Amino acid sequence: MKTKVAQDYFEKIKFAMKKFLFLLLITLFVGTIWAQDSYRNISGIVTDGKRPLKEVEVTNIESESLVKTDASGRYSIRAQEGETLVYNYSGKKAVEINVEDVTTYLNINLKDEIQELSEVVISKKYSKTQAELTQEYNINKDLIRTSYGIIDTKRSNYNIRVFQGKNLNPASYDIISILRAKVPNILVPNNTFASNNVVAYFPRGYTSINNPTPILFDVDGNLMQTVPTYVDVLNIDRIAIITSLGALQRYGSLAAGGLVIINTKVTNFTREPGTVAPYDQAKLRTNFVQDGVAKVATEEVTPVYLESLRSTENLEEAIALYNEMSKRYGPSPYFYLDARNFFIEEREDSNTADQITKIITDKFSDNPVVLKALAYQLDEEKNYKNSLELYKKIFVLRPDYQQSYRDLANAYLNYGNAHRAALLYARYNYILSQGLFEESETFSTILKRDFDNLLAQNRELLPKTKFFDVKDKDGFNGTRLFFEWNDSEAEFELQFVNNDKQYYLFKHSYFDNEKLIKEEKQYGFSSQEHLIFDAEDEWQVNVNYLGNKSLTPTYLKVTIYRNFGLASEQKESQVFKLSAKNLNQELTKIKNNYASSKP
Repeated sequence: MKTKVAQDYFEKIKFAMKKFLFLLLITLFVGTIWAQDSYRNISGIVTDGKRPLKEVEVTNIESESLVKTDASGRYSIRAQEGETLVYNYSGKKAVEINVEDVTTYLNINLKDEIQELSEVVISKKYSKTQAELTQEYNINKDLIRTSYGIIDTKRSNYNIRVFQGKNLNPASYDIISILRAKVPNILVPNNTFASNNVVAYFPRGYTSINNPTPILFDVDGNLMQTVPTYVDVLNIDRIAIITSLGALQRYGSLAAGGLVIINTKVTNFTREPGTVAPYDQAKLRTNFVQDGVAKVATEEVTPVYLESLRSTENLEEAIALYNEMSKRYGPSPYFYLDARNFFIEEREDSNTADQITKIITDKFSDNPVVLKALAYQLDEEKNYKNSLELYKKIFVLRPDYQQSYRDLANAYLNYGNAHRAALLYARYNYILSQGLFEESETFSTILKRDFDNLLAQNRELLPKTKFFDVKDKDGFNGTRLFFEWNDSEAEFELQFVNNDKQYYLFKHSYFDNEKLIKEEKQYGFSSQEHLIFDAEDEWQVNVNYLGNKSLTPTYLKVTIYRNFGLASEQKESQVFKLSAKNLNQELTKIKNNYASSKP
C-alpha cells in the first residue's frame, strides 16, 4: 500500500515536472520570438548640414552590428528599444542616440568640432547672410527654405520653378494633384489616397524600370523619398520644383531623381499682430534686444481645419464639420487634439470633447507620446480623474522610464490621493536603493524635491516614519517652474528674462547640451525645473523651438508653483503646442508670485 502511494506520489511529481518543463520551454520560445520581433529597422539620412555624408559608420553598441551610409547618406540598421546607435565620421563629432519605443526614423546632422561661419549667398553685386535672408523671407517670394538653409531662386545657377500657395488651384485635393498639374508626364501611381508609401518620378529620373530614381521631397527641412500625402494643400506657403540635376549641388545623389521643396505656413508665421500682413521689416530687426530677448510675442499659424471649425456659426454646425473632416484628418492624432481643445475652450462643449478623448485613447493606445499630450490638456483643464487614467496607461507602456513614476505620483496627488502618491515615491526610492534604477544627477534631485514637498504639505495625512527621510536641504521657498515635454526628441531653448532685461538661456539640444540629453535618454525623463528665488521681480519666459526630428508638433507643459514649500503654495499648469521653429516666442509672465495667462 505504501509502495503504491509512493508510486502515485512520484508519478504526480514527474507529471508536475514535465508540465513545468513544458511551460518553461514555451516561455523561452515565446520570449525568443518576442525578442526577435522587438527588433525593427531604424533608418534615416546623415548629413553635415549641407550635404549627405557617405561612409558614415552607424553602430549598434549592444548587438555590435555596423552599417555605413550610402552615397545619398541613407542607412538602415536593426535595433530594439534600449539599445544605442552611434554615428561616427572622420572630422565630425560623434552622435549617440538611444532607441526608444517610438523610434523608427532618425535624420542625423553631424557637426564639426569648430562651428562653421554663417552660410552666405553670393551674387555679382553683394552677398547676404542666412539671417538677412530670413528677415526677407516673408516679402521676397523668390526665397525658399531648404534643409540646408534659405536659397534665392533668382540667383541660382540652375532652374528652379517656384509656385506660391495662394496661387495653387483650390480644387487640388492633395500634393499629388498639384504635381500632376505643374509637371507634365510626372509618374505617380493611381489610387494613392491615404497611403504613406507613395513614390513619384520625373520622366528623366525613370531611366530604368528596374532601378528608377524617385523624387526627393524636402518638407520644412525634413527629407523623404515618399510623397508627403499628409500635407494639407491649404497650408502650403510655397513650392519649388527642380527637375534638372541642379539639386545635386546641395543634396548629392539623394536628389538624382529631382527635388520638390515644400514650405508650409507653419514655418512662416511672423505676422503683424491682429492682421494677416507680414511684420514690418524694421520691427523684425528690432524684435530681439540683448542677443535675443523677445519683446513681441508671435502667434503660430492656425491649422486649416481649426480655422474652418472657428468659422462655424453654432455648435451643431461645428460638430457636423468636425465629423466630416475626421474622415480626411483621422490618421493624425494632432487633428483630434486640436479639435478637442477647440470644443473645450471655444465651444465649451465637454460632451464632444469627451468623445474625442475616447477616440484618442482607443486609437492611439500604444503611443505614449500622444497619450501624454492628451494628459497635458486634461491637467490644464484640471480634469484630474481622466488624466490619472492616462498616466496609468503610460506607466504600463513605459515602466522603465523614471519619468513615469513622477508623472503617476503627481497625477494621484492632483486627484487628491496623497497617500498613493507617497507610496509611488517610496517605491521609486526603494528601486533606486536596490540598484534596479540608477540615480540621475538631474532627475533624482527633482523627485527628491517633489517627495519632500509632498510630505511637508500633507503632514497630518502621512505618518513620516513609513517613508524615507528626504528633508529639503536647500530650504527653497519661492516660484518653481516645472517644464515637461511629451516627445523626448524635442530640442528648444528656454529664456528667462528679468525686469532689467537680463536673461538666462537654457539650451536643450544635443549640440549644446550633449551630457544632459544623454542623461535624459539613459534614465528616461523629459522634464526640467527652474527656481526663482526673488518672487517680487517680474519674469518673462520665452521659448525657441528647434524641432524633434519629425514633422509632428511637441507639447510643452509648464507648471508654476507659487510660494513653493509653504502652506500657501498654489500651482497651475499651462500647455503649449510647439511647431514653428527658430522663433523666440513668449510662454508666460510671472509677477509678484502670479503667472499671466497664455499670451
